[in-house]
Amino acid sequence: KTNRFWDDRKAFLMDLAGEIGKLQRRAAAKGLKAAVRLNGTSDLPYERYKVPGTDKNIMQLFPDVQFYDYTKLENRIVGQTLPANYHLTFSRAEDNDHKLEAVLEHTSAAVVFSGELPETWRGYPVIDGDEHDARFTDAGPGVIIGLKAKGKARHDASGFVVPSEILN
Repeated sequence: KTNRFWDDRKAFLMDLAGEIGKLQRRAAAKGLKAAVRLNGTSDLPYERYKVPGTDKNIMQLFPDVQFYDYTKLENRIVGQTLPANYHLTFSRAEDNDHKLEAVLEHTSAAVVFSGELPETWRGYPVIDGDEHDARFTDAGPGVIIGLKAKGKARHDASGFVVPSEILN
């Protein structure tokens, strides 16, 4: 889908709007509110792209849908006004750790730990991010979303994973 976005953005955004409209109708029929995560493997700033034929981005086009994403880019959060129905969680990594404190003034941040999750980290409360992905329901500014290292991350030595032994 990311390739299609770059190859034919207009058609991609129009198709996306159609799919979200269908999802919203199905959710409403069940008495639910639709939630959409636009970036699964990408970090595209959908808040900056207007849906063709409108002067609105996808979040503005569907104000009753909850959108959420993760981003490693602090410039999508700090100094920005995001749509009210769009929650961005910052993804802390070894190369953006120095921006974490500024970002936490505006939103939550996901941090991967090598072992058990601490109750706090760097003075911020930690909640268990492995329970679910709906950050818009439980995390706001100044909250660390703790994730336990899985797969290849269990052997990470790059600095991406915070070693549990340094938490004490």
